[in-house]
Amino acid sequence: MTESRKARRVLLVNPWIEDVSAYDYWLKPVGLLYISSILRDLGIEPILVDCLDRYDSDFLSSGGESQEKYFGTGKFHEVVISKPESMKHIPRKFKRFGIPEELLRRKLRSTGEVAGVFVTSMMTYWYNGAVDTIRVIREELPTARIVLGGIYATLLPDHAAANCGADFLCPGTGIAPIKKALECLGINAIPREDWFTALDPDYSHYTRLPYAVLLTSLGCPYRCTYCASGKLWKGFSKRDPVAIADSIENLTDREETEDVVFFDDAILFGDFKALLKELLKRKIVRRFHLPNGVHARLLDEEMAGLLYDNNFKTIKLGLETSDPSMQLSTGGKVTNEDFFKAAKNLANAGFTSREMSAYIMLNLPGQKVEDVERSLEMCGELGVYPSLNEFTPIPGTEQWKTLIEDGVFDEGIDPLLLDNSLLPHWWKKGMNASQVQALKEMEWKVRRSLDGK
Repeated sequence: MTESRKARRVLLVNPWIEDVSAYDYWLKPVGLLYISSILRDLGIEPILVDCLDRYDSDFLSSGGESQEKYFGTGKFHEVVISKPESMKHIPRKFKRFGIPEELLRRKLRSTGEVAGVFVTSMMTYWYNGAVDTIRVIREELPTARIVLGGIYATLLPDHAAANCGADFLCPGTGIAPIKKALECLGINAIPREDWFTALDPDYSHYTRLPYAVLLTSLGCPYRCTYCASGKLWKGFSKRDPVAIADSIENLTDREETEDVVFFDDAILFGDFKALLKELLKRKIVRRFHLPNGVHARLLDEEMAGLLYDNNFKTIKLGLETSDPSMQLSTGGKVTNEDFFKAAKNLANAGFTSREMSAYIMLNLPGQKVEDVERSLEMCGELGVYPSLNEFTPIPGTEQWKTLIEDGVFDEGIDPLLLDNSLLPHWWKKGMNASQVQALKEMEWKVRRSLDGK
């Protein structure tokens, strides 16, 4: 292969997850898929290895199972691996989720020569998966230059630089880290600045695509103390509704793509009503989902009706807490009255309890058990499925800065220990594992009572 040909090929890798638990709740590496489209636009061939693709053809042909549950979600293939030293004292098994290691090695060996490898990263407490994935890439492609980007690399760049094993670190979001990554590989190309409005995530790599994830906007106008959106994205930008409808129409040319999922941080702040009306006009019949905690304040009667008419099957409302003082101190994005109105509008439009649910934060600093209990009771009274969302301290957020300043956490703590599944086992300033378990049992009781109505 000539050097010029080699320089026009880049390997993109979505790494394993390593954690005590993980579930494919519509996890697609959307950022990496946008990078794939940007590379194609530059005349560079992208090659994708998605370690979390449950429908990978090589995985299924070798006896793997997709373990599908509802609306395209399902369990990952998993193996138990050695615990990191920091969690040896915690009574949980540590697992690797995604395709088997030997399959990853075979895929890497079959890629041929590439200019380099872009590895993305997700949750900061999943960094072990990125580290192990890079280790395998290094062993199979010893001369390849490896670049790490994504959320972990952005929120904890010093930790990533010291631990990930990549040649280059490109933190940040948008086009700047992509420019830097191309420079690191010695590729002389200038990616377009209007990538988000002009390009779609590149789903052509997937041989089977039961669901697809899309974004209609980037960023969020709010600055909730526990959320990293404001650190990851400066400002709020949105895409044209007609262009989004075109994207959905192209995706749904694939008959197996039955579910379309929107993962915006603040989707109702965009031109979402215009998009819903456009989808109705085009008669695009699919199942749609909003799993990322929509702003109840903006969910009026018209919005609820449009969601119902477009066959939305999952709508998660961002309640977080029913304590008015805590609502205000964490960002002021919702009040109980906002939540009541949104739940009523959805119910009047025809949504069932299973289709509309509410995120409730569990174990926020200073939060009382009674607050969570009241939030669960409120959901039961309104006919809304409760969904407990255990608090994870996210580096770089206002909440994180306060915890560090107050000496609750040491800034050099292993990010793995901040995993919401591990936190209750050792954190003395919050709810313990028994309290968390009791609240989860109450959550299921409320759900079962709503199922019986």
